[in-house]
Amino acid sequence: MQTEHEADRTTSIMMSRALTQACELTGDMLARLAMLLAGLQVFPDRMRQNIELSGGLIMAEALMLELGRHIGRQRAHDAVYEAAQGSVTKGRPFREFLAEDPHITTRLTPEQIEALLDPAQYTGLCRPFAEHGAAAARETAAAITERLAQPAPGLTPARPRSRGS
Repeated sequence: MQTEHEADRTTSIMMSRALTQACELTGDMLARLAMLLAGLQVFPDRMRQNIELSGGLIMAEALMLELGRHIGRQRAHDAVYEAAQGSVTKGRPFREFLAEDPHITTRLTPEQIEALLDPAQYTGLCRPFAEHGAAAARETAAAITERLAQPAPGLTPARPRSRGS
């Protein structure tokens, strides 16, 4: 039977090993992420072309939310859902089906519909979140760099051994 002290020591060893493995795995993931991001290229024009492949379908939520202010959430959902289904099943752009639905066209002008189908107009809080995350990452990186530059508390630098000892 183990005494309490031995049980504490066993737990301490297990936790130390788990922490060491977690740090090693985190380091490995970060190294792989850095390698992936090093080759990342962004092509905004191509991104826009990809978004436009659906004829605005990717922006159905934005349109539904605005339409919901005029005719109610459920009716807006139904109208946008029908337009989305028609777009997918008939292979026509989403914006064409929107333009044919009187529930939509009597509440929103063609200019409003186009603005709602523009992903650049529907970023919400993405920018502030990204800026906050980037600032927090810079602060964390600086703190880690500063901490790594300091000697570990309670440890003295190792002295070279002489051959005779």
